[in-house]
Amino acid sequence: MLNRKTVIAIMILVSLFAVSAVSAQNDTGTHYGYCVLAEDMDKVDFNNLAKHGVTDLFLDYRCMDTHDKAQVEKWIADAKSKGISVHMLAQIFNDDEKWYNPTNQSFVDAKIKELKDYASFKDIAGIHMNYIRYEGAKSAENDKYTQAISDFAVNATGALRKANPNLIISSDVMPEYDQLKEKYCTDYDIISKNFDFVVPLTYFGNNNENDTFIVDTVACLADHSKGAKVWANVQTFDNATQTPISLKEMNYKIQNISEANPNGIFLFRYGLSEDIDFNNLK
Repeated sequence: MLNRKTVIAIMILVSLFAVSAVSAQNDTGTHYGYCVLAEDMDKVDFNNLAKHGVTDLFLDYRCMDTHDKAQVEKWIADAKSKGISVHMLAQIFNDDEKWYNPTNQSFVDAKIKELKDYASFKDIAGIHMNYIRYEGAKSAENDKYTQAISDFAVNATGALRKANPNLIISSDVMPEYDQLKEKYCTDYDIISKNFDFVVPLTYFGNNNENDTFIVDTVACLADHSKGAKVWANVQTFDNATQTPISLKEMNYKIQNISEANPNGIFLFRYGLSEDIDFNNLK
């Protein structure tokens, strides 16, 4: 029979494992984060962001074209010292407007290796995957591509969690829930079961929609989620003029969207409206 100290030790280990395994899902706080393009990386003011309540930054993988791993890890550490988590943002089945076949196993294996390399960065909090979809498939091949993308989602998230059990893994998703399989070869049941959170691409400029569109999309995807949390996605510039949206208007938008209680707000992008104060949200 196990003695009392051994039993307690086992209970503690089991408890710690359980907390680690579901930490991302049990996180009850609302997150606020910016996508940071590689060219803006060295312009980021961590003190200013922390002061305004920013919790997360999503660093574009192209930073590896302009910085070495040590420089990126220092940047991550500097953010962490201010209480800001850094996620590496990686492109999957599209990069620079070029689509990659999800049934190409060599490509898939190389992509998972790339993601695991990012997961090895010291102090990295998460991996965010863009383009977990495939567009332009012929209807006769839709099921094949959908299955391939589902397999990638399962295998990639599994490999990343094995490499780093504490990693937070997230994904973009198109906003039209009822068209995800037919138009984008995306099985939302699989995506929302395997990722910790998803970010719908509700760019109001592209969709000719308003804040209500964002709120409704978040609510729909949350209702159909098999476990993933849902962050709202807000752009910080005007599509027509490519100019920053005023701070007053951004604050108004963020306030409207926050009242729908998303699990987080992902802003694209840093360098245009970084003075939004999330501490003032009601």
